[in-house]
Amino acid sequence: MTLKINVYGIVQGVGFRPLVYHMAKKEGLKGTVRNVGGYVEIIAQGEKGAVGRFLTVLSDSKDLGYEIIKLEKEELSFLELNDFLILKSGDFGEASVIPPDLPVCPTCHKELLDPSDRRYHNPFISCMSCGPRFTIMERLPYDRDQTTMVDFTMCSLCNEEYTSPESRRFHAQTISCNDCGPSLFYRDRLEGEEELFEEEAFEKAVSVILEGKIVAVKGIGGYHLVCSPFREDTVNKLRNLKGREEKPFAVMFPSISEIKKYCRVTKEEISLLESRPRPIVLLQREGDYMAYSTNRGSMFCGAFLPYTPLQIMLTRRLGPLIMTSANRSSQPIIREEEPMMSLLSKELQGVLYNKRRIHRSVDDSVAKIMDGKPQLIRRSRGYVPYPVFLSTKEDQEKKAEEPCIFAAGGDLKAAFCFYEKGSAVVSQYFGDLEESQVMEEYENSFVDIKELFRFQPELAVCDLHPNYHSTRYARSLKLPFLEVQHHHAHIASVMAEHHLEEPVIGVAMDGTGYGTDGTIWGGEFLICQDSEFIRAGHISPFPILGGDQSMREAWKTAICCLAHWDLQEYITDDRSNLILSALKHGINVINSSSAGRLFDAASSVLSIAQENSYEGECASLFEKSGLSAIQKQIKPVPVPFSISKVGSMWELNPKTAFAVLCEGRGKVDVRALSLGFHIGFANGIVSVCEKLRAQHGISTVCLSGGVFQNTVLTEHAVRFLREKGFQVYMNLSVPPNDGGISLGQVYLGRKYLETFHQTR
Repeated sequence: MTLKINVYGIVQGVGFRPLVYHMAKKEGLKGTVRNVGGYVEIIAQGEKGAVGRFLTVLSDSKDLGYEIIKLEKEELSFLELNDFLILKSGDFGEASVIPPDLPVCPTCHKELLDPSDRRYHNPFISCMSCGPRFTIMERLPYDRDQTTMVDFTMCSLCNEEYTSPESRRFHAQTISCNDCGPSLFYRDRLEGEEELFEEEAFEKAVSVILEGKIVAVKGIGGYHLVCSPFREDTVNKLRNLKGREEKPFAVMFPSISEIKKYCRVTKEEISLLESRPRPIVLLQREGDYMAYSTNRGSMFCGAFLPYTPLQIMLTRRLGPLIMTSANRSSQPIIREEEPMMSLLSKELQGVLYNKRRIHRSVDDSVAKIMDGKPQLIRRSRGYVPYPVFLSTKEDQEKKAEEPCIFAAGGDLKAAFCFYEKGSAVVSQYFGDLEESQVMEEYENSFVDIKELFRFQPELAVCDLHPNYHSTRYARSLKLPFLEVQHHHAHIASVMAEHHLEEPVIGVAMDGTGYGTDGTIWGGEFLICQDSEFIRAGHISPFPILGGDQSMREAWKTAICCLAHWDLQEYITDDRSNLILSALKHGINVINSSSAGRLFDAASSVLSIAQENSYEGECASLFEKSGLSAIQKQIKPVPVPFSISKVGSMWELNPKTAFAVLCEGRGKVDVRALSLGFHIGFANGIVSVCEKLRAQHGISTVCLSGGVFQNTVLTEHAVRFLREKGFQVYMNLSVPPNDGGISLGQVYLGRKYLETFHQTR
């Protein structure tokens, strides 16, 4: 029999065609395999039993790097075939599932360090199972001449491996060696020395870092700024270079055993560190062995393992290294040589680079273990553009007629999303769209990903906030558009991830979001089903002074809260008179239910932190205080939140909690108060959910929003909810912060269209 098989999924850029070749040869089949734009086409000819076994092995094989979403089979009339061949890729068809960039595989790692191997110490060693993919792919199908590797001609030995079915680099599009492919260069920016090449370039970079200086190193998705984490003077220079005052730096370690010298590591965290995306993993620090300025007192160390050959070589020689994206804070990561070389700073000594073009920039991903599972904080390299499947493999064919949807996301931690035929492709992380260069990167990436996947969106979904840059951009596309409320999108992102169709209680806790009533929301209890939601409860509103400075200045929010809750006698700040006068006369005052501002105020009241030099700093240090109480087995002080019904709304009122904080400060351990606040807030969430279950008969709870990155709060809330019989779901595949709301927007766009078509 002769079958034509179209295979959809992650089947390009992962050595799928060579695997198919070997499977077919093993069964004695004749035929062909080729990329056809968005899928792989197989012609398989042989005895019926052999073809059946081939299909079974193809469908059931695990851990070979590919993932099949759908198989289409068609029996053909007899063809005259003499062998099984890998053909040149065909014309572009529909979009494929494109693999993310892959870390160095164990075999290439071994060859890299083997002096007898011809690729010994080759900084670009790769095979069909590893190496850059998304960042070098210019268009589909994934062939060498469609990537930035087209700039490099293979030597005769690499060409022989590339064309030999017995080679593990058979059709490996990134194949190169020490005689061909990209090469390493080093240029000193300050001393005007002659440019160095290959081994001399590497050794010079090593010596410069050993001297306590900073070197920019080109990676897969952009440049890193690299230096020692043990030298206070060097790390402070790095902070000057990046314009980054307090936020901790990520540290790359050569191995898990090295990480264990500085951090506590669970088996779940080891699994996450070693996973294919190689994210930065937030680990609890153990001791103060690094320079203070590396972590700036944070309880976490952002640790990660090398994922490129060059990083392996550097960390083996130098040990742990700060590896932070090469950009000024709030600006896009630098990926090209000219802006890197011309950076106006005397703090950057040299640049270690190569001439393989990075087609699209991708920052490192960040994750942590929450409730025993990996939770993404920043979804980028290693995960993008792997889709989130909003429908199961079984019902994807039913989604074939759905229109393509574009979701613009939010403005902070911006990421957009395209949806088509059951798959949601969430873009890489961009940052704050308020910055013009970030907005430009966002717009360029929209065009890039749209063209790469051949998306043709018919609906744009955006945030309700009229002044969001992402909202304005969605409207500028001149498509039919749908506006969705910010916190509704947060909860919908959880529903999308977990394929939840039944009504849920949504608990959305974050810093800010534009409400349907025109006020600032941020501590919300929603009843969500399909494309609709009811605001069923919230944190009792409190006044804050408007403007960006209020988000930065926790002390100002604390004064507003204490004055509002008749706790004015506890205000000791000398700057309070002006704030109190503004409150009295209603000058630049807005009401908010923001959980994020609430945690800022609590941090200020307990004198843990007074200002956010980076987003979430006060809340992070407040969390650290609570975590310290747990580690030191300090008994928490009871910090109750009251529950009341105001009209049709349940309100979680923080007044009693802040009264306890004010009365206890200076008398009891701050850590006991901090832990008590976290536990009291978690109990308050559970109490409101119980009221809503009694009212609506719903026992499924979805938690989302940036506040649920707080481990102390989230793990207590999840445990308490489960003890009360609730089923609890959280974001895992996308961040709970605004980096995940585009997925929720897509989910709501789909539900809106379903409802629209049903009512026509």
